[in-house]
Amino acid sequence: MAEEHRKFHLIINKKPYEWAEQFITGAQIKNLAGSPADWIVNEKVPQPGPDPEIKDDQRVDLDPKASPHGEKKFTTRKPTSSPGK
Repeated sequence: MAEEHRKFHLIINKKPYEWAEQFITGAQIKNLAGSPADWIVNEKVPQPGPDPEIKDDQRVDLDPKASPHGEKKFTTRKPTSSPGK
């Protein structure tokens, strides 16, 4: 039986996107959002404390059943400091 091709939903900078694969990397999130390659990606999580940073090669599971449950939300931002400055 052929596997159904699902679309996974995510939110980047408060804007909804669809992704054809269950996993997405930090670099792909930045590309999808049109953010510069040197920016930082954070996953918005419901618990207290800082939102975890997603590295360029780090994969995130977009399945709503994966933790944190529900639609995955991300923000992209400029790096707060540059080395050597």
